[in-house]
Amino acid sequence: MTVEPERVVDEIVAAAGGRLVSRIRLQKLAYLLDQLGARSGFRYAYHHYGPYSRDLDAAVFDAEAFGLVEEKYEHRKLDGARYSIFERKAEAGPPAFSYLGDPRLRDVVKRLAAVNATVLELAATAHWLAANEKAQDWRTEIIRRKGSKASEGRLAEAMQLLAELGLPPAAAQG
Repeated sequence: MTVEPERVVDEIVAAAGGRLVSRIRLQKLAYLLDQLGARSGFRYAYHHYGPYSRDLDAAVFDAEAFGLVEEKYEHRKLDGARYSIFERKAEAGPPAFSYLGDPRLRDVVKRLAAVNATVLELAATAHWLAANEKAQDWRTEIIRRKGSKASEGRLAEAMQLLAELGLPPAAAQG
């Protein structure tokens, strides 16, 4: 069953409780959901922050145009960097949950919506390196690509998250 791309965005935001912070989080969440069997139809390529889908980016604009979600912007106090906040619009009505028909996938969204965005980025990138690029030494490669983001226990947290989800490379280790 094919779901319209804008509905995928709507369902992810709805499953997150009607609010989701950060485009990076949305991208990584959609990527990991697809790895767990959700079928968004989005194509992914490696980009600065790991797996990225231009299709998903376009779907965000469509979701706004169709009145399903609204993207607002705020700035971090630390450095003033701008980030997105997606909110589901009340007039969108109850979500159909055709893309996220499996309640377990909706539970994954709730769980991942609360995970540190950098940890989520590292988890998606580690999976990408192991599963798509077939990197023999994905750990060295992720440290090379992500630098200090992979320190302070964040890479270990990312591996724990992948293990909980049953995704490689963490699932392959244990």
